[in-house]
Amino acid sequence: GAFGMPFPNDATYNKESVIQLADAIMANWKTDASEVPDLDVGQLFATIKLICEHVSSIEKYTEVDKDMQALLAVATATSWFSKEQTEKLDEWLEEVASPDEPEDWLPSFPEEETRQAVLKGLGAHTAVVTIDKAGKSIDIGYEGGSYGQGKHDGSVRITEGHLRIYDSRYPGKHLVSHDDLPSNPADLKWCMQSTNWDYGWDEEEEKG
Repeated sequence: GAFGMPFPNDATYNKESVIQLADAIMANWKTDASEVPDLDVGQLFATIKLICEHVSSIEKYTEVDKDMQALLAVATATSWFSKEQTEKLDEWLEEVASPDEPEDWLPSFPEEETRQAVLKGLGAHTAVVTIDKAGKSIDIGYEGGSYGQGKHDGSVRITEGHLRIYDSRYPGKHLVSHDDLPSNPADLKWCMQSTNWDYGWDEEEEKG
């Protein structure tokens, strides 16, 4: 029967065990604790606590773990836990539902220093910096710059995960930096002068 399912007490933080644990609770969540076979509330709480501690130790928890959310939501909906334990479950539920905000790196790129980095890095005549705070990106349009393939007009784009050069001579493709992402204008200048770049193709949606 449905109650024959043992509670995995040694669950660790992985997709399978989280789902298995949620399933076990879900099968009995409206049943009184005393009527659920194999249920050791203290042990179950300790297991959930262990999994939650793992989640809070993830350095970059930027995406909500929906399975964890389901596990905690159904656990806190049971009548099995003490008031203190339930409060803890609610706290963890909130924590799991609030991913880390990606750090704001834009202030590390002051406009004038960023402009100078592109002017010097590409030997460009002019450069205009546009900072998009909402879209978390910086665009530096330049004229007469070169990364080693002749003078041209183009733009440099810095986003959360990429540094790219768009050369107006080659529509539809761009250069992608394979060095560590710059964390300030000095790094940016260094990347501009590095040879560690490769071609990438613009995604369809960017063509509009």
